[in-house]
Amino acid sequence: MIASANLPDFALWDRALQQHDQSLPCLVLDQDRFLANLALARSRAKPGTGLRVVAKSLACLPMLDLAVQQLGALGVMTFSAAMVQDLLLERPGLEHLMGKPLPVGAAAQVLAQRETAQDQVIWLIDTPCRARQYAELAAAFGIDLRVAIELDVGLHRGGVEPADLAAMITEMQQMPGLHIEGVMGYEPHLAKLPAPLGKSAKAAVERALCAAADLLKQRGIEGANGAAPLVNTGGSLSFANYGGGQGVSEVSLGSVLVKPQDFVLPATQGFQPALFIATPILKYRTNNPMPGLERLSALLKWHRRANLAIYGGYWKGWPVHPQGYGYSGIFGRSSNQEVWTGPQLATSPVDHFAFLHPSQSEAVIPEFGEVLVLLEGQITEVWSALSHLH
Repeated sequence: MIASANLPDFALWDRALQQHDQSLPCLVLDQDRFLANLALARSRAKPGTGLRVVAKSLACLPMLDLAVQQLGALGVMTFSAAMVQDLLLERPGLEHLMGKPLPVGAAAQVLAQRETAQDQVIWLIDTPCRARQYAELAAAFGIDLRVAIELDVGLHRGGVEPADLAAMITEMQQMPGLHIEGVMGYEPHLAKLPAPLGKSAKAAVERALCAAADLLKQRGIEGANGAAPLVNTGGSLSFANYGGGQGVSEVSLGSVLVKPQDFVLPATQGFQPALFIATPILKYRTNNPMPGLERLSALLKWHRRANLAIYGGYWKGWPVHPQGYGYSGIFGRSSNQEVWTGPQLATSPVDHFAFLHPSQSEAVIPEFGEVLVLLEGQITEVWSALSHLH
């Protein structure tokens, strides 16, 4: 759970929402905290290492724009055909590295609908079969495709094993239409491993990345416009660990910039939670009898607990305000009128706002469809979300 010292002043946020005449559940972004996180990320990245913003974690154009601008990012990492189409339309100069291999049919749809995709998208290749499919796709369109090889550096979710990378490059270099620019090796498992395993796993990742960087140079592989070959790795929990010393040309990050609940970890110390769900409180009772056990309720420990009911519910997040409240074990989860239980309050919170800290940002932002921007105690803007993730 997040420490209360890192939480915003929710009384201030409540007043801001009331002044904005907000009456429905919404997402609120603290712009000052977001900008502070961007500055901290920029300061922690190793000098000379390129930064790439993970689009699905900040699925809102103004948020993405701020992140790209403030970080001086090379571009974005994108994970869906629909989102890459949206961004190619709205931001045609933005470069995309695909974060997962797309079925060749989905890639074909992007190329057919967005002419800039040929130049702006680096497609991810994970198997010889997919490489052949993309070579056939390039031939069908009469173009060259920019591609990167997914390298399995220890996550074992797919991709080319380090020992097989040389053979994969040899095979792909013989396929007309594919321009190999480098590799992408994702390593989120490192942050989840216990210390004894984590140290050896981290060393294995670094060996694989260094070896890949050396191999790419030996094979004469270059990035766009003659740049050094692409070696992408890292994530919100580890972007600050990598640079040229590990053979890495760029790192990716996204979620840490708003720090949802799943990213409240030692690796993100210093970053501030910046995005919260706000929802009106509909009901409050200081002493709820237990359904079906009304006569016994006074004898049970629950009789000194209070309940409140919010507008909506079942979001990916955890209650953080009113302080001390959590999901009711009696009523369970509900997407209609969720009940929270906690200490009795001095005054009724009805018609004020309850707040949740989202567990992640990538599913929550599109679900709400817009983000209310809080700046200096006022709601100053409403930003539309990118709706396409899959």
